[in-house]
Amino acid sequence: MTTTLFLPPSNLVASGVQRAVYLHPADSTKLVKVLKPAEQQARRRNFNGVMDRWFPATRLRQIRKEYMEYLRIMLNHPEPDFHLPVSHMFGFVSTNVGLGCLTERVMSPDGGLGETLGQKVKNGTLTDEDIDLLNDAIAELFAHGIRASDLNPNNLVFGQRDSGTGPGPKECVLVDGFGDIHAIPVRSMAAWSNRIGLNDSCTRLARNTGLHWDAKQQQFSRS
Repeated sequence: MTTTLFLPPSNLVASGVQRAVYLHPADSTKLVKVLKPAEQQARRRNFNGVMDRWFPATRLRQIRKEYMEYLRIMLNHPEPDFHLPVSHMFGFVSTNVGLGCLTERVMSPDGGLGETLGQKVKNGTLTDEDIDLLNDAIAELFAHGIRASDLNPNNLVFGQRDSGTGPGPKECVLVDGFGDIHAIPVRSMAAWSNRIGLNDSCTRLARNTGLHWDAKQQQFSRS
């Protein structure tokens, strides 16, 4: 028997183009990402918006790519001490507002949601420690060949994850935008092509945050 998880409107914490994010009503270490009905999506005139309207299956393709990338990384790294710079995923659940994807929650020290890179840049609260944590996450993306197609400032969150015995250390975590979601999956073709793609993504991230990206050192710094 399938139990439907009830997500009250008050648990809504974020709403993107395709998905809405809710606090899990019974587990403070998890979030629930729900795919919005097509009729609730904002009409976009860019390439992705046209694809969504004319080829609705592309919305599901992006979610499949995300899960496929998560599975690929975890199957390639079964070692128990492997540190994933991406939020863990825990499968699907039926909810009162649609199909939900259970995912790991990155928390602030007070138990709230961790701050995104975009929020810190906007509020002027980005510290040197934060930049070091961002560079740690980026180094792991490169080292493990993780395909991150959307490194935008709102997909990188600073905070702590549940370690099984309590909050873990502060870190920077990529919570969305991973997987080779492009129409032509260039990043999946070879390790070198993914490195080029990651470098391009970091260059755009630097431009959107006012940081400097050193492609040779593969590190961010203040401009």
